Amino acid sequence: MSFQLLAKTPTGPNIFEGYPSFGKVNITECPSGFKTLRVSPCGRFLALSTDAGVTVYKGEEFQTILLELDIKDVYDLEFSPGGSYLSTWQRPHIDNESYQNVKIWYLNQDEPSAEEPMYEYQAKTQNSWSLQFSKLDNFAIRRFGKELRIIKLSHPATHFDFDAPFATLVPDGQISTYMISPAEHPTICTFSPEKGGKPAQLTIYPIIEGNIQKKIATKTFFKADSCQLKWNELGNAVLCLAITDFDASNQSYYGENTLYLLSFQGVNGALGGESVRVSLGKEGPIHDFTWSPTSRQFGVIYGFMPAKITFFDLKGNAVHTLTEQRKNTMIYSPSGRYILIAGFGNLQGAVEILDRHERFKCIAKFDAANTSICKWSPGGEFILTATTSPRLRVDNGMKVWHISGKLCFVSEYTELLEASWRNICPFKCKNPDSHVISAWDSTKVIDSPALKDPVLSSSQLEVHSSVAEYSSKSKRMNNNSSSSKPVGAYRPPHARRAAATGVSVPGASPKNTVPGMSMKPAKGVVPGMAPKESKSAAKNRKKRENSKKTNGVDSEGSTNGRSNGNSPEPSDSKVNKETSPEEKKIRSLLKKLRAIETLKQRQAVGDKLEDTQILKIQTEEKVLQELEALGWKP
Repeated sequence: MSFQLLAKTPTGPNIFEGYPSFGKVNITECPSGFKTLRVSPCGRFLALSTDAGVTVYKGEEFQTILLELDIKDVYDLEFSPGGSYLSTWQRPHIDNESYQNVKIWYLNQDEPSAEEPMYEYQAKTQNSWSLQFSKLDNFAIRRFGKELRIIKLSHPATHFDFDAPFATLVPDGQISTYMISPAEHPTICTFSPEKGGKPAQLTIYPIIEGNIQKKIATKTFFKADSCQLKWNELGNAVLCLAITDFDASNQSYYGENTLYLLSFQGVNGALGGESVRVSLGKEGPIHDFTWSPTSRQFGVIYGFMPAKITFFDLKGNAVHTLTEQRKNTMIYSPSGRYILIAGFGNLQGAVEILDRHERFKCIAKFDAANTSICKWSPGGEFILTATTSPRLRVDNGMKVWHISGKLCFVSEYTELLEASWRNICPFKCKNPDSHVISAWDSTKVIDSPALKDPVLSSSQLEVHSSVAEYSSKSKRMNNNSSSSKPVGAYRPPHARRAAATGVSVPGASPKNTVPGMSMKPAKGVVPGMAPKESKSAAKNRKKRENSKKTNGVDSEGSTNGRSNGNSPEPSDSKVNKETSPEEKKIRSLLKKLRAIETLKQRQAVGDKLEDTQILKIQTEEKVLQELEALGWKP
């Protein structure tokens, strides 16, 4: 099975077939006034919000309308993990303060109702507006002040009664974050921040009927204003990244990070729980932390660049450490065997694939510059990378890579908002054409061929025609950026410093400079102009001039009382006392020219340049033309 790709654009969704065709799917045309869309985690449904309302599609190519909701101003959508519930968030009504702007609709039936929502309530802000559902859609949690109320749901659902909940939980302290685990018998992790001299507290509670008092595992600590929680897939361990708003040591603008691990054994912690602080041996921020799908291991990238990459077991003990490198992203493949580590964001986009079964050996490398989204295919053989808006307004598009590092498919956009794979439903439905899940407990289709990508060697791999077109375009850009003028070879820093001070270094090649410039000008000096005279030099010059006048010779070399017929030239200090707009423009253009020359030198020695840097090199001729128009000569 090759998995479909979904791309969200400002005008609606695009859907592509998976490997090898990557053909575009002709789905129902998106109505005008598109606002947002969401695909369910189970892959069964696509929900679209427009000016006209909300439409839910189903089918292999989302070709069939399942539900049409006549509700306006829906700006956010959220599916439950199992896809049975769709939550819609409307912009609050100014003229009706009591309006229930969050509505929940039940989809796991042959003909879902579009008349009355299953439940509705008010959420004035768009932050954390939706309910939390359990993995099997059998529990839902809502916060009421300091209290968490949990209701138990059935299939088909009948009602949401938070006034008579299945369980209630009042944690110690005011909680700021909570998360239900993804287990079949779920638990809840809560976090209360440090306040008034009291330490922060992290606690795991079981979901049991009545008022929950039992604590499975707990940890108290200081230096925690907020946190990020990540459960492992089995739901028996959680990682907490504790974050402070400020760094007391003034080493980081983003505050301090500390990582804690809470775990337990048995259903609802029947065999006990424990909590530890994960020991990291390097100072600096925690860039990324993630669980293996096996739930027995997790990896952390941390420390000032180059960062340290370490893998830990379920007790928080380090089991393997890689050499320090400039990486900030780690993603496990769905099977847990392969690990992608990369440097995205402000790093250059270098990607490596490691094989955990071969002692974390690197099996492939490739560059994915300007990546803002990176995801493994559900089968674990392909990798999706995408550049999206609003993070980057240029070079938007998505690429699909094989695990061997080969580029398989490219799709470019003027503006791309999101990109992802479409999952296959992991539960059995009533029949192949039905969207209704008939059983939830032990019927998960773990070994179904539908959940596997084709297993291909590098030689068997079929590359889509879009890759050749993209490569040709990139090659043309690189060729256009190449200058006809020779570019000097790379010189080590000591040779560059020596050239700047006029010292000869044996074996060092001459400095490749911008035409007309022998070296980088001093601060405040435009090349081609006399440097500004210092106060001491001006004082000595005036003394010499007075001495010459006393001896009967003026400063221009003629005797007193005689004129050579020429007006005296203004002194250098007067020339540089004020800088004209043209001189400022020349200085700015020469600065650009030096930057371009540096990029050309990097390109000449084989350095990988960003697309924006290549475009900058292409502006060299334009900069030279502007300089010539201002009267500058090389």
